[in-house]
Amino acid sequence: MNEETNICREGIVRAIDGDEISVEVIVSSACSGCHAKSICIPSDRRKEVITVKNTRREEYRVGETVELLLETSAGNRAVVLAYLLPLLVLLVFLFGCYALTGKELLSVGIAVLGVVVYYLVLKSFSKGVEKGIEFGIRKIGTN
Repeated sequence: MNEETNICREGIVRAIDGDEISVEVIVSSACSGCHAKSICIPSDRRKEVITVKNTRREEYRVGETVELLLETSAGNRAVVLAYLLPLLVLLVFLFGCYALTGKELLSVGIAVLGVVVYYLVLKSFSKGVEKGIEFGIRKIGTN
């Protein structure tokens, strides 16, 4: 992975199985980093375990703090698949159906149904999508 095009996230090694390492990361919403979070809403934080292949063949220990790496291009691809394409599907169905029928409620219903079908198709191809989005791992403080 090119170090300049990576998104990094700190995590803790929870399990090691051969060349697969399970790393626990804390995922938080944008609100959790805000200075006014205690006034506004409770912090939204959850733990997520990500399995990473040890391609560098480095030695890791359970409990060790590491960095997870994701190429920016893979992150951009995920954003396009999860947010931009469904928006495009919604708008095409909404305006296309309205242009054909002139009925607003029907157009909204079909547009929402189109987005649901899009996500179901995306879910059915999730294994192929996940192959293109692979995390890397490195020890903190190393390049």
